[in-house]
Amino acid sequence: MPAWYVAACRANVKSGAIMSALSDTEIQREIGISNPLHRLKLRLAIQEMVSLTSPSAPPTSRTTLAYGDMNHEWIGNEWLPSLGLPQYRSYFMECLVDARMLDHLTKRDLRGQLKMVDSFHRKSLHCGIMALKRLNYDRIELERRREEGQNEIKDVMVWTNERVIRWVQSIGLKEYANNLLEIGVHGGLIALDELFDFNALALLLQIPTQNTQARQSLEREFNNLLAVGTDRRLDDEDEKGFRRAPSWRKKFRPKDVRGMTAGSAETLPANFRVNSTLSPSPIQPKMMQADASFHYTNG
Repeated sequence: MPAWYVAACRANVKSGAIMSALSDTEIQREIGISNPLHRLKLRLAIQEMVSLTSPSAPPTSRTTLAYGDMNHEWIGNEWLPSLGLPQYRSYFMECLVDARMLDHLTKRDLRGQLKMVDSFHRKSLHCGIMALKRLNYDRIELERRREEGQNEIKDVMVWTNERVIRWVQSIGLKEYANNLLEIGVHGGLIALDELFDFNALALLLQIPTQNTQARQSLEREFNNLLAVGTDRRLDDEDEKGFRRAPSWRKKFRPKDVRGMTAGSAETLPANFRVNSTLSPSPIQPKMMQADASFHYTNG
């Protein structure tokens, strides 16, 4: 925490028990902490100390301060870039977001304090947090497993954005690989989001619809990636394909689809651009975007 917060705490708070009993209004008035995420950070740190030192506190799976190796500098400088979301670094750093805070961030926090208004980016962040939770927020274990999967198809859940890009290059789609830079595609999204399929990836890669060879190759390699490197399983009703969400066309009547506008829903990442080389097709571009990303608009 900033030095002026520490000084204010020493001057106005005599014990952790008193601090834990203060309301948000009292913390803001007595200590001067106006940023709501700074107050969240303080509360969670106190709760963690209590859970580790009080005999009457609920048992915890950790025996040391749980998130010391995943402080706000690690989150901003290493973790966010590994998800393909480096553009949010300054906001997370300013709000001092560390690993203990991640699972407590609300949609309001993300949109307001952290400026993450894009729903696909929030979905990407959510999957990254899910991956950390499965590793019990163990930074050493995360780095070990990432290192082991650098040169083979395994443990896709911990793959970084850079590792996913290298995989795309390795399957013969090098010309499209850099389209995944800074849009939030990482291994946790692929392994943990059941609705993310090769169609969504093809759209993000900006593979032209008429390039059937590239799309077929991506489908084959993507399904193999899921089978070999993740826990996602085949749908019992469709042994030839992985579970996919119902088509967006089934969710709207034809007149509803025709009435959709660019502002009617959040769809693809904010910096997503469609190549001008795409040839016209019976389906309008905006409708194509909705097809691949409709299921990420509720994040």
